[in-house]
Amino acid sequence: MAVACPVLTPEERAASEILDAAQRAMMETVHAAVAEAAARVRQQNLDAGLDLAPPPEAYFESVVHQRMYLTLCGAAVGTFAGGDARTAIGLIRNQQLIANRYWGAGIAVTPRAP
Repeated sequence: MAVACPVLTPEERAASEILDAAQRAMMETVHAAVAEAAARVRQQNLDAGLDLAPPPEAYFESVVHQRMYLTLCGAAVGTFAGGDARTAIGLIRNQQLIANRYWGAGIAVTPRAP
């Protein structure tokens, strides 16, 4: 059964455009912060005379992802304590469904939280 997208009223469309713009700006800020953190660590390693390769930007992206996951689950970022398992399962399930639907992952999906 096909599901039709609703036709937005002018007011709903304006609100949607405002929300979309805020989301784009937020993500631009996150991406800029990741790039800045990677560049800062790279420079600080050089300044300290360290002969170590700095972590790539993907490392900092992973840090953002993990800390947001913990925050969304209600867990303490430093200790992982106090998180809600139902929320965690829902978030994991959502990512699995995206991977299957949009990228053809063909993976098993975690059952809904009881």
